[in-house]
Amino acid sequence: MIRRFRRYATLTLATLIGVTPVPADTLSGQLVLQSKNRGQRVSGVFTTPGERARLRIFPMQYSQVIIEINHQIVYQGELSPTSEGPLILNDKSAVHAGENTLTLTLTEGDVAVAVDYPQLEIAGEDASLTDLQKRELRQIISRYSGTDPNTSLYPGAALLVARGGKILFAEGQGMAQYQGATDGELYPFTAPRKVHADTVFDLASVTKVVSTTAAIMHLVSERRLSLTDTLGELLPGMSGTDKAQITLKQLLTHRAGLWEWQPTWLHKKRSRSSVYTYLAALPLRYSPGEKRAYSDIGFMLLGEIVEHTTGSRLDEYVQNTVFAPLGMNHTRYLPPPEWRSNIAATSLGNGYEQHMVTSGKPYPILDKPPLSNTFSGYRNDVLNGEVNDGNAWYGLEGVAGHAGLFSTVQDLAVFCQTLLNGGGYGNTMLADPETLNQFLQTPFDTNQALGFWRFENGEGRESFGHSGFTGSEIMFRPDDQLIVIMLTNRQHNGLSIDGTYPSVKPAWNALLRALDGFWKSPQV
Repeated sequence: MIRRFRRYATLTLATLIGVTPVPADTLSGQLVLQSKNRGQRVSGVFTTPGERARLRIFPMQYSQVIIEINHQIVYQGELSPTSEGPLILNDKSAVHAGENTLTLTLTEGDVAVAVDYPQLEIAGEDASLTDLQKRELRQIISRYSGTDPNTSLYPGAALLVARGGKILFAEGQGMAQYQGATDGELYPFTAPRKVHADTVFDLASVTKVVSTTAAIMHLVSERRLSLTDTLGELLPGMSGTDKAQITLKQLLTHRAGLWEWQPTWLHKKRSRSSVYTYLAALPLRYSPGEKRAYSDIGFMLLGEIVEHTTGSRLDEYVQNTVFAPLGMNHTRYLPPPEWRSNIAATSLGNGYEQHMVTSGKPYPILDKPPLSNTFSGYRNDVLNGEVNDGNAWYGLEGVAGHAGLFSTVQDLAVFCQTLLNGGGYGNTMLADPETLNQFLQTPFDTNQALGFWRFENGEGRESFGHSGFTGSEIMFRPDDQLIVIMLTNRQHNGLSIDGTYPSVKPAWNALLRALDGFWKSPQV
């Protein structure tokens, strides 16, 4: 099923004959109405998952106005411009969940009204989970928690559940870090650090959607990129190569024919740009469009596309365009040292990826340099605040399109709510609804949208999300506005007896089953 979000904002200025827009920096929100003609009455539709709306009222001059929501007057009176900015109106009296009609009637003057996109709020007792339901969620997290990688999945986890724009559960459990290392030798902490709801985690491949897909979606929404653009058009180094005709859509859906993974750091020559030069020279593994092959390399190239298109490094662009405007203040690449006491630690160095290089499993290593088995740059301490992924850290200096981002369950819930809102949050629009709809389509594979993975539960209810190698999971479900975020530090326990990290899927699936049991039918 293709998820369709209504384009509420386009109802605004384009269809109001004779209306002159206010300055661009004030035209923000899911719905903007303006009137400067005496006696003019204009209307538009906005939506909210709850029974609250935030309106910003901009008088351009002395004005007299009547504002109605669902034919009920919520403001009537005189207004004048002030240096303090717009008048803020938070209304709960006339708003209901779903579609609402805003009407602006001008008696005199010039007024614009903007309706913010819905923002998450803490659920009241009447809308929250029951104590029994919360206990069940805690028990599931605890059931899979521990420090033995052979019998448990992770030492610590944070979980957030939101529904209908309300946060119902946000808690941490277990240990964020219980051991350190000196020269590669582990030692136990006398006082392990605990996981809290605001603990910061290494997201690994969840970076692909929260950073890179979000950036590409924003650029497509601004018409600076098109999904049919090719690598040859977007990156000068790709022109004339066997990758020149790969499209943006093929990269986002892992159908570009690229290798799944290669250790780029073995080929780095002093700069990030040399890694991109190496990627341009890599041969294709499949013909573009032939099949879906999940590829870190494809998202490294998407990160390069963002940088080449915007002239900014990826971390700077998403910080200024995505995270700061959405209020995601605990999300970033290269977290500063003062964050480390609140960051969940991952593994001792990169032993797993070292083994991938020396064994050639699960992917054969192409063109190994002679000294690849004696690469001297591997870390030998417990990683905390440094991205775990080797290509992100050694190759691209902590900032990559496929990995490198750190965040919290609360910030990721804001990101997911932005998507459930149709592309905006508060007074910020990340992407217009048409663009978002494009990104949530599955043009080639049922379970692969553009950047996002698509899922169906046993009842056929559609959701979207992504996973990360460090043990991170995010999911948002449009039909009942459900958000579930689980972040873990599964690598901190080390490898299990079979040489792998335990999958967090048993815990994640148990949580989703429990939540589906809480709500048997969709919330309208």
